[in-house]
Amino acid sequence: MNNSALSLEQTPPLAVPLLFMLTAPLFPVLASMVAMAYPESLYNRWDPAMLTITHLLTLGFITMVMVGALQQLFPVLVGVRLENPLLFSRVIYASLMTGTLILCSGFLLLTPVLTGAGALLLGGSLLWLIIKLMSSLIRSDATGHVTVGMRLALLSFLLTVSFGLYLTAGYTLPQVPLQRSLTSLHIRWGLFGWIGLLIFTVSYQVVPMFQVTPKYPDKMIRWLAITMFSSLVLITIIRLTGLLPHNLDSGIVFACECLMLSGFTLFALVTLRLQQQRRRKVADVTMDFWRFGLSCLLLALLMLALANAAQISIGDTDLVVGALLIVGFAMSLITGMLYKIIPFLVWLHLTNTIDISDRWQMRIPNMKKIVPDKHARNQWRLHLLAVCLIMLSLMISSLMISSLVFAASAAFMLSNLYLAFNLIRGAAVYQRFVRQFNLAETD
Repeated sequence: MNNSALSLEQTPPLAVPLLFMLTAPLFPVLASMVAMAYPESLYNRWDPAMLTITHLLTLGFITMVMVGALQQLFPVLVGVRLENPLLFSRVIYASLMTGTLILCSGFLLLTPVLTGAGALLLGGSLLWLIIKLMSSLIRSDATGHVTVGMRLALLSFLLTVSFGLYLTAGYTLPQVPLQRSLTSLHIRWGLFGWIGLLIFTVSYQVVPMFQVTPKYPDKMIRWLAITMFSSLVLITIIRLTGLLPHNLDSGIVFACECLMLSGFTLFALVTLRLQQQRRRKVADVTMDFWRFGLSCLLLALLMLALANAAQISIGDTDLVVGALLIVGFAMSLITGMLYKIIPFLVWLHLTNTIDISDRWQMRIPNMKKIVPDKHARNQWRLHLLAVCLIMLSLMISSLMISSLVFAASAAFMLSNLYLAFNLIRGAAVYQRFVRQFNLAETD
């Protein structure tokens, strides 16, 4: 990647992304506590506790990190600095955190009023975020494929939020019919649209930059996100309208799903291939997170293909695939990114601080020392153990439900507490360095 294409002078205050990234690991801790209290919930996707766990992970961790990353990436990649970035980020952060907790409390306590209140708070703040970011993209002169990918990811996020709000209205308001059939569209747009397309777009930048690999193929960068988005749009139109004969619409949906599975398989295989060709062969724990996450993605896609084509399933296929995609794939890749992004941001802002203070004789801590590799590797081992135990508890018989779920939840909780410790410790390097040498902060 050509670093000169980055508008590093446009980078927002350090507190903007850190607000989100340092809080995110606490939501999986809450999810672990819910699983410990309701171990039977892991075997029913409609169980209130399972809905709570799912949204604590998707909203509380994945979306929390992604929203923070977007506010960092937009000024740097698109070259548009958001107005009042610190105030804006604090309002979005407070709304996202509070809304997620209220929504999940409503699910867990079977209280429609809480669920509706949380959904309204989340919907209002996330729609404001999407509109502001999309308007920034429209005003921007940037026309690259990264910009296109971000637009498609944001449109996918908009549809995910819209379906979620409608489903919540059906759950909380008697006037609105609850159409569970829309849940599949909500999940598709969330996992394959919002999360998947944004991971594609960010990967095109961070994999060559941080993992020192060759760049992704130009045709893949140009067409993959567009193809995946178009497939999702076609599936949605067919499911919502029902205008075509049943045999025909089923065939088109099946073809689109095969195309999506192929696209995500291509992304995983190409990324693994690029990582094998990396120029820096030094051991890097973030590579372990990525390889494991991409392996989980490939396994999930294989299970989906077998379930659709040959009617072969392992346990509850939907739950196993969901766990592989959310915990195995998305959380693994995001954790690996965090171990690169946090040290880089601390290093960048310390560099800017020293530049402003005109004290270039000072030596900035090495990025490897901001988050020591030893601690990151220990957390990686806990994460690997947790995911394996979660998969085991979902796939075997229910004879040892409580003990397996407790072990998996405990490992998952410790892993995310360790992640929070590592990230907070890394972020604290900035404040400690600034105070130690009486430097003027850039923020």
